[in-house]
Amino acid sequence: MIVPALSLVVDSAALPPARSAPSLPAMSRLVQAVRDLAAARDLERIVEIVRHAARELVDADGATFVLRDAGQCFYVDEDAIEPLWRGQRFPLQACISGWAMLNGEQVVIPDIYLDDRIPHVAYRPTFVRSLVMTPIRTAEPVGSIGTYWADEHEATPAERELLLALADSTSVAMESIRLLDELEGRVAERTRELEVTNRDLAAFAHVAAHDLKAPLATISGYAELIADMEAASLSAEGASALGAVRRQATRMADLIDAVLAYSTATTTALELGVVDLGEVTGSVLRDLEELIVARGAEVEVGELPSLHGSAALLERVVQNLVVNAINYGDSDAPLVKVDGKVLEGAVRFTISDNGRGVAPEEREAIFDMFMRGRAGSLQQGSGIGLAFARRVVARHGGTLTVSTAEGGGACFTLELPDSSAPPG
Repeated sequence: MIVPALSLVVDSAALPPARSAPSLPAMSRLVQAVRDLAAARDLERIVEIVRHAARELVDADGATFVLRDAGQCFYVDEDAIEPLWRGQRFPLQACISGWAMLNGEQVVIPDIYLDDRIPHVAYRPTFVRSLVMTPIRTAEPVGSIGTYWADEHEATPAERELLLALADSTSVAMESIRLLDELEGRVAERTRELEVTNRDLAAFAHVAAHDLKAPLATISGYAELIADMEAASLSAEGASALGAVRRQATRMADLIDAVLAYSTATTTALELGVVDLGEVTGSVLRDLEELIVARGAEVEVGELPSLHGSAALLERVVQNLVVNAINYGDSDAPLVKVDGKVLEGAVRFTISDNGRGVAPEEREAIFDMFMRGRAGSLQQGSGIGLAFARRVVARHGGTLTVSTAEGGGACFTLELPDSSAPPG
């Protein structure tokens, strides 16, 4: 038996209309708005972006940005062919933007005069005939975006989707601003707390230094007095013990000075100016002449640039690093090399030695207070100089690191902003 083929005739008029997609220009405009919102850093910028984008996305005659302010709708700003309600406030229950926020739903009204949710008296002086009101966030909306047409117009599904996407992006941007403001507030509060703490620590350091150095001065004074008056009658053991007292008193005084310098490195006001690193290094080497001669050290100084900073603090940094290089250089013939280089936007300043160097695992630890590394255990010192140096360099907006010098040894590298870019 032959079965005839079935045929199906469909009346196209009986099919539901195809779901329209946003046009390419509209999608491009939405993408641009999303990018702009992602870069916005305050509410004013968000409002500016949204009021223009909302109107352009759906070819509307007007758009408003409405915020929920307690029990009111605040019409923050608008972009329209004629004035609407910029700067005005209305009760949530008295306007369609409030209805959209209270219900968390997008509202589409082709003819405002056929919808009893519209306060017709408020709309008659305006050009508005049709509208779409889109809440910003469906869960607990924080505002809404109003778009208006002068003629009767029923927003298409594509137009509604564009406005919903814009509202979602607006919600994310507003939340980002809120979190950013909260974070900045916390940072500002933490900064204030740290400033108070630093001032308190600096004040304590000054008091402690005074209280500690006073008895030390007495000890040193009596030790010198005994050495002068009783030198002939002291036994060898007594003279040795007295010498130890004097050395330890001097070491203690130096340690107190180092702690005081470290504690005030971030609180002392920076007196900024152009600093010639060549002059600074020359001054340091003159002050260290006795140490250089005693250790038989050789210091090679290359061409050194200038930069913007505190001459007094940077001179102490250079002195600490040069002393460090002399003490940790080769025990028989210490060689210190000081060099500089101008980079793009920065100055690089290096001080290297010919000693044992710093082990990779210790290259961060040696910048901590009282941390001197394995090589440091063989040398005298406070263990504070490198911590002080890094703290000062950080205040200048720079970095201080250590690596292996060419041919061995340690190379300390400072990178600081150049004279054309002073620290803020």
